[in-house]
This record gives sequence, C-alpha cells and structure tokens, in this order.
Amino acid sequence: MSEKEYWKTKWDKREIEEANDFARRSFSQIKDKNFKTLLDLGCGDGRDSLFFASEGLNVTSIDFSESGIKKLNELIKEKGLKINAIQTDIRKINFPDNSFDVIYAHLSLHYFDDEITTQIFDKLSRILKKDGLIFIKCKSVEDALYGKGEKVGKDMYKKGHIRHFFSEEYMREKLRNFKILEVRKTSSVYHQYESNFIEAVGTKT
Repeated sequence: MSEKEYWKTKWDKREIEEANDFARRSFSQIKDKNFKTLLDLGCGDGRDSLFFASEGLNVTSIDFSESGIKKLNELIKEKGLKINAIQTDIRKINFPDNSFDVIYAHLSLHYFDDEITTQIFDKLSRILKKDGLIFIKCKSVEDALYGKGEKVGKDMYKKGHIRHFFSEEYMREKLRNFKILEVRKTSSVYHQYESNFIEAVGTKT
C-alpha cells in the first residue's frame, strides 16, 4: 500500500473526533495573545483545525490527503468556520515570509529524511511571524514502534508507512532557527501500546 493509499483509507474510515490534548494545550499558550492566523500542518481530517477556528483563529490547513481535505471542507461549510483547507504536500509549502502567528504540527513532520526535514523547518522559520509560536509533536526514538519494519534511513522505519523518530537532541537541532521555549518527552496509550513523543514549543525573535 502506498503512502497516499494508507492515508486515504485512514481518513475515509475515521469519524471526526474532538481536538486532541496537544491542540488544547497549545491553545492555552496562545489564547491570551493577539494572534489571528494559524497554520495547521498535516491537518488530516481537520479535527484540530476545527477546534482552533471555533476559538476565533483564521486557520490555514494543509494535508496531502484528498479524502481528509474533502471531509474538512464539508465540515467548514456546515459549521461556517474560517478555515482555508488546501490539499498539498508539506514539502511544497511556499507561503510568503511572516505569514502566520502560529504554526501547529501534530504528528506531521516525522515522515521525511533529514535533508527534507531540515528544509521544512527552515521554511517554517521563514513563514512564522516575529514573536509567533510554533508547536510540534513527533514520534520519539523511545516509541514502541522504533526499530519495527524496514529500516529506510537513520531513525526511519517503514511499517505500514514511513516514520522518522525524533530524539530531544534532534528536535533541538531542527529548531536551530527558533528560540526554543520547551522540548519535552510525553507518552500516551494508543491501541494498547505505549506511544512516546517529543513535543516542542518555539518562538521567532
């Protein structure tokens, strides 16, 4: 199954859920600021985008899954929220400099090799506004799936689809163009196994 087919199957089957805890914790850090624009990278079916928009933010949501964006567009019309949903690959984003007050990436930046990952993070530093915030969550090298499947690169394994597992040091390295406010390990139980993550918050000074 190709990457595109994998995500089409996932978003076709899944019912829209409530915003995840990472989205809510991220919003708690921005709700008292005068932020207006948010970019949701790899929005999937848009559950977090819907949450941010319902809180008054003008949201731009991107995902390369046609079915995910289609589902989100249907909900945008139904709920009348301010969301610009775009079907595109994260690697191809080309927004103008200083476009967004907030960049939010929930489990969407851990699919690429080091070269591409570096290029993406560099783009993000360019399109984030001064004093804006970036929130990132990626799979950790301590996750139960690390080492499972076919190894396709350093800390990268393909099992169903490709995952690039992050260490705290790697996250800090990729955020070199930002002022890092926090990098921490988190975990949760998902499908009866413990998932481990690296979360980061940064700003542009």
